Amino acid sequence: MCKLFKWLLISVVLILSGYIYVFIKVADTFDGREYSATDYIHYYFVTPDLFMDPPIIPGRITYYSRGDDNYGFFQNDITWNDIEDVPAAQKIIEKFFISKGYTQRKEGLVWRFYWSDVDVPPDKCAHKQYSTVWGYHAISIELITATRGC
Repeated sequence: MCKLFKWLLISVVLILSGYIYVFIKVADTFDGREYSATDYIHYYFVTPDLFMDPPIIPGRITYYSRGDDNYGFFQNDITWNDIEDVPAAQKIIEKFFISKGYTQRKEGLVWRFYWSDVDVPPDKCAHKQYSTVWGYHAISIELITATRGC
């Protein structure tokens, strides 16, 4: 009985240590953290599901996550850098969103295209909204998630 209790206690301590380790590793995302797919803790615990299977665009992929700093929003980005043809990459991203059942919101800015899986009027805030953002030889998909009212 004593051996069973000892191994049970050791198991509980190891499991709690694992939870604490993951929490400490992921806690730095509240200040903003850039990471890659090889940073397994951040990649598997922080990356949104849609970013786990990104469209295939030639370029260097980086991920960015920033937690809610009392503003009411989480931000997650996936960015392709060193892109030769940004408009062609935008077309790939459009096909990607359409294949996942997303529709483009109306009245997007020239350089920013909004995507949502629910029909939200342009003047209303979507709880979860994706947008593509063009940069110089770079393109990003940005996810803004509201944690409370907009």
